[in-house]
Amino acid sequence: MSGRQSIEESVIARAVQLAGSPSARAPIGAGDDMALVSVGTAKVLFAVDQVVEGIHFRAGTPLDLVARKAVARNVSDIAAMGGLPSACVASATLPSDMSAADARTLVDAVAHWAQSFDCPLVGGDTAVHTVASAPLTLSVTVLASVRSDGIIARRSGACAGDTLLLGGAVGGSFGADGLGRHLHIEPRVSQAQQLIDQLGGSVHAMIDISDGLGRDAARIAHASGLRTGRSLQARLRGDQIPLRSGVTLRQGLCDGEDHELLAAIEAGAPIPAGWTAIGSIVTPQHGDTRGCVVDVAGGEQDASDLGWTHG
Repeated sequence: MSGRQSIEESVIARAVQLAGSPSARAPIGAGDDMALVSVGTAKVLFAVDQVVEGIHFRAGTPLDLVARKAVARNVSDIAAMGGLPSACVASATLPSDMSAADARTLVDAVAHWAQSFDCPLVGGDTAVHTVASAPLTLSVTVLASVRSDGIIARRSGACAGDTLLLGGAVGGSFGADGLGRHLHIEPRVSQAQQLIDQLGGSVHAMIDISDGLGRDAARIAHASGLRTGRSLQARLRGDQIPLRSGVTLRQGLCDGEDHELLAAIEAGAPIPAGWTAIGSIVTPQHGDTRGCVVDVAGGEQDASDLGWTHG
């Protein structure tokens, strides 16, 4: 897996480099949960993500759950940006031995879940592998509108002193059989909207936990540090992190696929119901390059790379 992580991370870094500086056409480019582009006089948020058999779900997973995950993980990105779902398109590359009936089942399921998450399917594309062993791949692109007050929650807005809030329990998303909560993602669009409704501009940054709490908290610190030109670090309190039943702290930090929201809010701002304060954004000591540190009994743990990159 380490080789795949290295390739993925290098591709993402290259995409950010090629996207260049923000422009009138693309005020927010690569590097956030969604991009923001100008379409005429409107501003539109959009993002794309995929699920691939053997990486994001096991062979034999019910097609309804494959479709649900593909749509939901994209709508979760909308939540992380504080956006409002508008529509989606989907493309699938089908295994050569998939029946026409199963293909229709997959399309119907995508349409169903897209409508369920208030992000209706409006188009797409399909191809069929010519190699017998090639996996099912389902890609979804989502479009979203910006709130009427113009607030967009980015990864890069955190400041030293901010409180870090977690919107739900983490860990244990994958079952031993390959099933589990990762196939039943509940995008937290309403929770994000309520947070911004209550705190407004005091919500400085937000991300959905897809690759592990440790890794994604470090991403907020890193992106915000690049914006400010100052080193920043996420400092978490291990005993305050809400964990799923039977999950260890390490699993909560690195399992990923939780798709709960992590937000950085202004110090002293009230903590809304449903959120837990789990730490803060700090200025690290000179020479300390760790993006996320967790205070645990008897010491601290570097959690910057606890997690995984999977797509």
